[in-house]
This record gives sequence, C-alpha cells and structure tokens, in this order.
Amino acid sequence: MHPINWQCDESDDRVVIRGPETQVTFLRLGDRWIHHVSFGRRDSSDAALDELISSEESDPRQDDPARVVSPVYQDLHRHTFAGDEDRGVCLLLTGRLFHHHFSAAVTVSTDPDREDAVIIDFDVADRCRAEVSSLAATYLVRLGSSELRDADSQSIVWTGRQLGEGVLTLQSDAGAILALAEAGRQSTRAQALARLAPDSFTHRLRYRWRWATTADSGRTR
Repeated sequence: MHPINWQCDESDDRVVIRGPETQVTFLRLGDRWIHHVSFGRRDSSDAALDELISSEESDPRQDDPARVVSPVYQDLHRHTFAGDEDRGVCLLLTGRLFHHHFSAAVTVSTDPDREDAVIIDFDVADRCRAEVSSLAATYLVRLGSSELRDADSQSIVWTGRQLGEGVLTLQSDAGAILALAEAGRQSTRAQALARLAPDSFTHRLRYRWRWATTADSGRTR
C-alpha cells in the first residue's frame, strides 16, 4: 500500500484534513465544533463541495434532553499515532449538553482493505446519568434520491452526479442502525442511531463514512 501524505491545517477556529479526493473540515461555531465533509475531484472554485456532508447540530433551546440529535463537541485536540505518521489523522473531541458528557475519536485514514478508498470513522461515547431515549448523529447530505443506490439499516450508498465514478457509503458499527429521510429536492438527511445499553450510564455510537474512488459495492468493511 502506498503511503498517503495526509495534510492537517489547524487554527483557532478551523481544522482542515486533506487527503486523496477527501476534505474534512471542523469549524468552531459559537461554543461548539461543527463539521463538513467533501469527497470527489473538484477544482478550486467548486466551494459548494466543501459541504457535501454537514453535521446537523442539537439545539439546547428546543431539544428534549433525553433525545440527542447529534453529539455536541466543544473541545478538539489532535492525536498523533506514535511511529506511524502514514496511518492517518485522528482528532479527539469532547463536549457537554444537558446531562450528557460526550467524547469522540474521529479517524481519517485509508481503508485497510482497499488502498483506493478512504474512511472517516467516528467512535462516540455518551456518559449520562439521566434518562437517554435516543443517541444519534445526524447529517445533511447534498445528494438526492436519484443518487441513492442502496439503503438498509447498516449501509447507505450513493453514486453519480458530482461523485463521478466514486461511491459514497455511510456504514454503521457496534450495533448502530441507520435511518434516511428526504430533506428537499437534492438533499437527504442521514442518521446513525446508537443501540442503547439498558441500565448503563455510558452509551456508544460508532459509524463511518467511506469514499471509494472506483466503483465497488460500497460494503467493504
């Protein structure tokens, strides 16, 4: 496998990770970090693709404290893989919402099974001693129903349009399930939902975005 020169540009209010046909951007908005993801080839003027996928944030003024629309991240730090700079880029995030204490490891790396594919892996924990009825991560995906190739509770696959010959996949892990809904003519709302652990004060949510630069099934794990 050829090593990839991952770039990570950091400032006080922005962290941008760049790799092959991949850009992950974390932006500070008020007291929290939000994120956008783009995949596929584009020229420098195609700024809209910087937000092909955007996190949808929880609103503490309106949301039910027991139902988490998306984890809240207020602190962000880069983690270095000791002795393995080619492995990828890892960010550690933490935050609080109501009685919830969130932590997440976000890793951007090459798919170990396919060197022409990139994975953005989210491993989230919610520590909360109050009632938790739902723990989710919600995204606006700027692709419509015509780009949707396949969908079930474990994998959602998009192809076509600005994706070119690439394949975009949202995959669940650790018992999480996926849900999908239309969000306008050319957008989709995608959600990963944790399988809650009864009588536990810690809940896990794990999911990943996968981009393959050549067409495949989109289901390689």
